[in-house]
Amino acid sequence: MAVQRDVGMLVKMNFKCFPGIEQLEKGQAIDETELFSLVDFVNARHDCADFRLICLIKALMAYRPLLSPQAVRAIEGAVLGFKYWMDEPGEDGMCYWSENHQLLFASCEYLAGQAYPERAFSNSGLSGTEHRQKARAKLLRWLRYKFLYGFIEWHSNTYYEEDIAPLCALIDHADDEELCDKAAIVLDLLFLDLALHSFEGYFVAASGRCYEAQKKDGAAADVNDILRHAFGVLKGGAYDYGRISALFLLCKNYRVPEAIKAIARARGSFLIKDSQGLDLDEVRREIPNDDFDDRGMFLWAMEAFTNPESIAMTMDIFNAWKLESNTFLRDLKMINLPVLRRLGLLPALVRILNPATRGVAIERANTQSYRCDEYFLSSAQAYHPGCFGDQQHIWQATLPGRINVFSTHPGSPMFDDDARNFSPSYWVGNGINPHAAQERNVLLLIYDLRPRKGFLERKRQKIVHFYLPLERFDELIRSERSIMCRAGESYLAIVASARYEEKNGDELLFTGPVTGYAVVLGCAREDGSFEAFSRRLMASRLSLQGRSLFLNCGKNYRLDYRRRFSVDGQDRSPDYARLDTPFARADRKPREIRIGHDGAELLLNFDERLRHERRVGEGESHAKR
Repeated sequence: MAVQRDVGMLVKMNFKCFPGIEQLEKGQAIDETELFSLVDFVNARHDCADFRLICLIKALMAYRPLLSPQAVRAIEGAVLGFKYWMDEPGEDGMCYWSENHQLLFASCEYLAGQAYPERAFSNSGLSGTEHRQKARAKLLRWLRYKFLYGFIEWHSNTYYEEDIAPLCALIDHADDEELCDKAAIVLDLLFLDLALHSFEGYFVAASGRCYEAQKKDGAAADVNDILRHAFGVLKGGAYDYGRISALFLLCKNYRVPEAIKAIARARGSFLIKDSQGLDLDEVRREIPNDDFDDRGMFLWAMEAFTNPESIAMTMDIFNAWKLESNTFLRDLKMINLPVLRRLGLLPALVRILNPATRGVAIERANTQSYRCDEYFLSSAQAYHPGCFGDQQHIWQATLPGRINVFSTHPGSPMFDDDARNFSPSYWVGNGINPHAAQERNVLLLIYDLRPRKGFLERKRQKIVHFYLPLERFDELIRSERSIMCRAGESYLAIVASARYEEKNGDELLFTGPVTGYAVVLGCAREDGSFEAFSRRLMASRLSLQGRSLFLNCGKNYRLDYRRRFSVDGQDRSPDYARLDTPFARADRKPREIRIGHDGAELLLNFDERLRHERRVGEGESHAKR
């Protein structure tokens, strides 16, 4: 099959399921036109075909008696003829390797093999049993790494939907108890993330992958139907069964634990710290097995293709699996020279070229979120400042009424084709990452836009901008280097080292090679009147001296770019435990995780397949390391 032209993000991210699946759940026959459209998408092997295939497999396994013989034959044909992994024959433009895609492809392969154990799959020539065995090993490895290290696509309000759906399909339909038990444990951790980082029912954390609409408005997040159904905080109309989240809405064998529901609904002020993923310099130590499906696919789940730590393995996989026609990877041909591989020169070449694609890699995030009833502030601490970015959403403040505030250094996509032309961009990700450091309700930021130019980098913009929807606030107080904002009884201040320009009613624009900022959140309950809050912030002293930022605002804050952050002279380490919250505490690579709030407790132990819920003393929060 020839590689199909990429259909673009708008098409790929829409109608991943079919609305009629709701009627099938009610025992009703349906107009199968939408279902056949999904079959056509899968058979064309468009990127994101796996999103559709998992829904077709769900329909086949759960509702087969309600489907017409033509629909059953069409789905069977798609299932038996699909390309389930990169090592199989055929050219295509599918992305197999990101964290969510690896789970989706393996889940589809497992369930397809289970459904047709004796049939020969036409693309691979393997039997269903062989496909099932192959996928099982991948799934158990994927699940284990999530328990140990957290999620590579940390806090993604788009891609957590793509994780939750296949886990639900496995829990409902896989015939393997170990797989189902471990899938449920990891699903609990996904819902814990959603609960910890919820504000007014929305998932609003700093994130490894986040797009413009979802950054600007929580109502655009892809996980909202999941949040509504799981926690009951968000209100709304009918669920959208055309989304892949339909598989959670229809899930029979999984229930969100009471402890996690209680966390989502908790009122009060909470400091939440977590660590997710691995840095590139940790991967070899943590994953010593250099097999393509082990360390190789962990690196590719990070989107780490052209980094010094990964480039040699990238080219080994690229050649072994004959990926030169893949839409996303074809440009690797320019460095696919035998002499470079044979002499081990690829890492040195990457360091010399300094490709902007290095920033595509999603590395470990140490995230702090301060959550109270009046506002939410979340940031990734010292996330590779001065390095290239892609879709990473470094920080966000959220106020009542879905008011989101964040900043970026506008970037430009490195490629022009439809598959890769959407990030980084004006509001998505960063061209150059800032240094962010947070102490509860105070965030310091330094942007240094002077790092060495990179190969494939477009013209670097010399601006930093804040998304600040001015018309959404009830009151504003401006000065030449600060702006104070009130929404009801919630306050937000931005204090800068440079003057700003307002643009389009929702943007503050700053120029300069090095700029510093303080973002401070407050509320009437904590700070008194808005006038008092504003006077205090205007009287505070913010100064940028070289690449050190100082703020005197009740406490003395100091941020030294790419070095240290201190409060009243005490260093604040950006190296966090896996979980450090009032509700759950766990070291990195935990053996077990205890989660508790408001009389409900959950104990998770991955290796022992233990998922134990119990009630404890009313009103107590039990979270013991």
